[in-house]
Amino acid sequence: MAVTKKIKQNLALAASALLGEQALSAEQQAEEVELYNDWNVDVGYLYYKEADYITVDTYMAMINGSLSDKDIVSLGLVFDTLTGSTPTGALPGGESVTVTGVSGGGGFSAGSTGGTVPFDDTRLAINTNWNHEWQRLIRSNVSAYVSVEGDYTAVGGGIGIEKDTEDKAYTFSAAIGGSSDKVSQSSEQTPVPFSEVEDQLYNGTGHKNTVDLLLGMTKVINQRTAAMLNLSYSRSLGYHTDPYKIISVADEDDNEYSTVFEKRPDERERFVIYGRIVHELPTSGNHFNASYRYYQDSWELTSHTIETGYSFKLSEQHLLEPFGRIYQQQAASFYERTIISGSGGTDISSDLPEYASSDPRLGEMLNITAGIKYVYKTSATGSIDARLAYISRQFENAVLEDRDAIFFTIDFGKGFD
Repeated sequence: MAVTKKIKQNLALAASALLGEQALSAEQQAEEVELYNDWNVDVGYLYYKEADYITVDTYMAMINGSLSDKDIVSLGLVFDTLTGSTPTGALPGGESVTVTGVSGGGGFSAGSTGGTVPFDDTRLAINTNWNHEWQRLIRSNVSAYVSVEGDYTAVGGGIGIEKDTEDKAYTFSAAIGGSSDKVSQSSEQTPVPFSEVEDQLYNGTGHKNTVDLLLGMTKVINQRTAAMLNLSYSRSLGYHTDPYKIISVADEDDNEYSTVFEKRPDERERFVIYGRIVHELPTSGNHFNASYRYYQDSWELTSHTIETGYSFKLSEQHLLEPFGRIYQQQAASFYERTIISGSGGTDISSDLPEYASSDPRLGEMLNITAGIKYVYKTSATGSIDARLAYISRQFENAVLEDRDAIFFTIDFGKGFD
């Protein structure tokens, strides 16, 4: 199901650490060697809901620890359940056409159900990571993951390297990753692009391969401030179309003539610039962080993301962090609310462009998120983290109405000697 792709973690790239530390004394280093076999366990739960649309329950678990004074490993598990309804891309109230259901959801009427389809899906994802210190200032990171659900399978991994300068004021990083995805409807078929829904024409399973590259730099500006900058590039080839999304062929007054399955290009390049800064206030010891992300791809979709947070201690055991996020996106070049018919519906083939999709995730939108995070330190090595946020979404030129969402996460962490 398409919505799960937004949730899927991008584990193909190694992430650069934001905060560097000053060189440790010989005594501190000796203490770390003695504690190399420490292990940490985290379990968490995420609840996400869009009113009248989607409900997501996610259960997460991760264990990580040191195999030696130079090797750190981790293993993570994620299990998702998704229920509700999702937009098909067709005009609400149009013609009624029954097509294959989403992830076992049965058949649905593309028009008569208001342009939505019910679904019920699950996903299991496993990821693993190995970090090795080759020298005092050089580290490598190797990761791998697999994600399986009823209509989407993804397998990937990556390798990265980090290099500190002698004074540890700078950390430079580079990484390369790749993934191979298999996508289809729950029937293990993909619809023929731009075929009319009522014809029920299908091909086999779709495949997509992706390569990711990352270059990064972290700078410790002073004892209280650190910043990072990442540049990443991604190129994917293969099946990019959502096998469930359809689009209406209609006139300018939304009188629908037919519905066809969408079609997207079979190649996509992505460029991302990401920067972040963290600062500790000298008098209070509270922390402020802010980040900016610029995204552009070969589909002419661009976006800007600004995030910020301010964490402060209520006491030695209690921490509070309000946070906010603004996301603004310009539409892809082939995004269309509907395909306008010049033939009056008499010749659908003559109305079709090279590519078209009415998926609102490719359209113009504005998302605003406001939330708060609470941390309770249960012990020196344990904590309970809870996060609650509200998301407001505004869509332009879309068959989908503006909608709001809430999400809640809770995480329990504990370290063991």
